[in-house]
Amino acid sequence: MMGRQLAVSGATVLTRRRALCMLEVSVHMMKTTCTLRHLFTACNLLVFIFLLLLYIRQPRESTVSHFPNVVNGPFIALADNKTFIISPYSDPRRSNLIRVLAIVHKTVQNLYCWFYCKKNGYFRVRANIDIVKDRFGFPYETADLLCESPPSCDSVYMSIDTNESEDIREAPVFQIPQVPVGSFSAKFSVCISAFYGQYNNPLQVIQAIEMYKILGASRVTIYNNSCHDNVDKVLRHYIEEGVVDVIPWPIDTFLRTSKKWKYVEGLDSEIGYYGQTASLNDCIYRNMYTSEFVVLIDIDEIILPVKHLDWSSLMRSLQERYPGASVFRFENHAFPSSFKGTGFNPWKHVPGTTILQHYREPSDKESIKPRKMIINPRKVFQTSVHSVLKGEGYSVDIPRQYGFLFHCKQKRNKKYSDTDLIKDEIIWRYNMSLVPKVDGVIQKLFPRH
Repeated sequence: MMGRQLAVSGATVLTRRRALCMLEVSVHMMKTTCTLRHLFTACNLLVFIFLLLLYIRQPRESTVSHFPNVVNGPFIALADNKTFIISPYSDPRRSNLIRVLAIVHKTVQNLYCWFYCKKNGYFRVRANIDIVKDRFGFPYETADLLCESPPSCDSVYMSIDTNESEDIREAPVFQIPQVPVGSFSAKFSVCISAFYGQYNNPLQVIQAIEMYKILGASRVTIYNNSCHDNVDKVLRHYIEEGVVDVIPWPIDTFLRTSKKWKYVEGLDSEIGYYGQTASLNDCIYRNMYTSEFVVLIDIDEIILPVKHLDWSSLMRSLQERYPGASVFRFENHAFPSSFKGTGFNPWKHVPGTTILQHYREPSDKESIKPRKMIINPRKVFQTSVHSVLKGEGYSVDIPRQYGFLFHCKQKRNKKYSDTDLIKDEIIWRYNMSLVPKVDGVIQKLFPRH
């Protein structure tokens, strides 16, 4: 990529010019006066300017105080109002690569990364805009902005701009997260794409998070567009417990969002399903070097082992069976909560759906059963909702006898009657540990009056 070095900052250049002007004035004073008093004053001035120049020439590291435009959080709009930055990430799988996750309009062609080098000033490179192809036809799409940082730069801060102008004083400044060093802090991290529409299902949220913990998750990352106070109370509980990270996801502040996953003619939406693809890709990079595995599901879904009781045992078995695989896809099986007469729920005073269902819809070749995934995040570059788009290693569809996606959904397939549903009590293997844990949280957050 093309790059060129600029001055360290406008303020530094201005200071040097002032110092040089003062130097010229002092020399002029020495030439135009011969009194000892004036000569002594001029000498003192020369010493001061000399020390000032030495200070200016000393390399100084960039700190937040030097960058008043440092921003935090996803969805930072650039000047074109067609590019929205989610977050930059260091990607050591390619030397000096900074990967900036963004949502861009399909007409955007030119974007530039500015690196604030600690010792050598600014450095500009043109970004390679790598579109996540699985965008389902909407005008806005998830993209990776790939920028090569100069080897000697050691940048902590960067900006992204829409033009080549050297004036980037108004451009937002992003801190580049550093890659964690050491062992993983989590064996499994779960990524949950956006809550939206004042989501109000606290019972299912509690049950799902407790199940993830039982199965082996130590971190759950949830992208929150909007939720009811009931769910917010639950999230705060698990944040204090250290299990849940909530990422604000105000996508509808900037774009017209759709609850549909695919664009159809006449649809007045700019991006599908609240930017689900963008949130999943961001979650992978957030957890890439802190978690051994990442689980990509929705809050009404659980990847359930069949031959094992937890994810660690399941993954050991699958890695032995499929050496070299980096993506493990599990088939969806629906357990409709709308079927009356099924499900265990002693917490009817809490809004929401119980996951303790034991009737599922039958499997047939005509039904579409989308899969969800457990991945090795360090082998993945880009993902869609149901499959990895770019990665290393290979993807494998896991047979149901090893595990499947337990989907406790409210909507029911209308082609199945009550008599078509199949009794399946696999979730009840966990009731002895799950029910007391759920009950403890509910007694704390939603006590009976």
